[in-house]
Amino acid sequence: GSLFIGFLLLTGCSSNESLNGNTASAPIDATPSGTAEPSAPAMDREVVRSSVRRAGPADRAADFVTVSSHSLVYTGLVLPIDAEGKLVGEGSDQQQIRQVLANLNTLLAATGSGLERLAKVNIYADSADTIDKFQQQLWSRLDAAVRPAVCAVVSPLSTAGALVAVDVVAIADDHGEKVDLQQYEGVASEHNYADAAVMPRGGVAYLSGHADKSPLPQATANSMTALLDVVRQLRLHPSQIVQLKVFIDSAAECHTVRSELKKLFPDQMVPPVIFVEWIASAPVEIEMIVHLPRENWRDGEPLRFFTPADVKPSPVFSKAALVQTDRQTFISGLTSREPGPGEVQVRDVFTQLQEILSASGSDMNHLAKATYYVSSQDASDMLNELRPEYYHPKRPPAASKAMVHGVGRADRTLCMDMICLL
Repeated sequence: GSLFIGFLLLTGCSSNESLNGNTASAPIDATPSGTAEPSAPAMDREVVRSSVRRAGPADRAADFVTVSSHSLVYTGLVLPIDAEGKLVGEGSDQQQIRQVLANLNTLLAATGSGLERLAKVNIYADSADTIDKFQQQLWSRLDAAVRPAVCAVVSPLSTAGALVAVDVVAIADDHGEKVDLQQYEGVASEHNYADAAVMPRGGVAYLSGHADKSPLPQATANSMTALLDVVRQLRLHPSQIVQLKVFIDSAAECHTVRSELKKLFPDQMVPPVIFVEWIASAPVEIEMIVHLPRENWRDGEPLRFFTPADVKPSPVFSKAALVQTDRQTFISGLTSREPGPGEVQVRDVFTQLQEILSASGSDMNHLAKATYYVSSQDASDMLNELRPEYYHPKRPPAASKAMVHGVGRADRTLCMDMICLL
């Protein structure tokens, strides 16, 4: 396919975009809840030309990466551990970065992908300095023409002593028409947990984060039950879930969440999971990515927004954004070009976003997913206050907002991680 290059700076949120409430948990059933009538003819793979477009200077992460007509692999959290699950390079961020990249290369190779096919990289580390070192090592392994979009967050990690971890989206070989959950030898992982998921060509549904204030085990079950209810309302099935991102108030308690997730997936592997420690009144918030096959597309619109009938619509986030095309654009995490109070940072980040959308051929009405990371109450409050100025009230992206320990760049307290359509 064609290749064009592109770039921007990264970085990596406390209140959230969740729908709060208590719902009883239930195991996932093995029977799809229904199939929609196709609204368009099936894709003719023989006439589709796969393409990747990147934009920006070649010395840093891409401002944006647009991928079309490709299967994509989504990983879980890739940690600096060996095949036995033991931490590698205790106290050394450079050794841990090398181990993370080696594990990542193993996972990607097993899906028919590789580092040179990266579209998006999310970095989680103990400091902005470690984030910079990770990028330096990554760039040294890639051809200058290959730069993924990048977002980074300062966060404690789920493995004691780990200083850095990543999850990625990359182009993969086709693995059939269904989501393919994979576990790989050589990268230690818990039984019945997928290390990666290959999503077939087609659309994708982004479900906003759902938080719950119950004790952690019940909060996990309640959050997942609410999300699974949206999955079923969309006439999708749990086997089509591609990835879960869990915001948790203590990374040390990830094992509790994992135990609860297993109960909800009795007939399949748990999809890839990412943990990010947040600072919030709720112990957990979970967001979800789901494959949206072409037969589930509706209305001929490339981007459609969904709010359950019993939920009051919000002017700043949609419960679900439905990408009804096989083309999407990953934008690098946006931080303010200059330090300053919350309002200054929020406005500058939205200005950058508008500039990138214009350069990529998109606009504010075609934002599908937003993850807002904030590390100060001022930035959080101003983001809440100013977002209505920038979003069409009937077309806000699916979103999560989390207060984190840092956004990956010194003297900044806001990072926006966005996905859009051209």
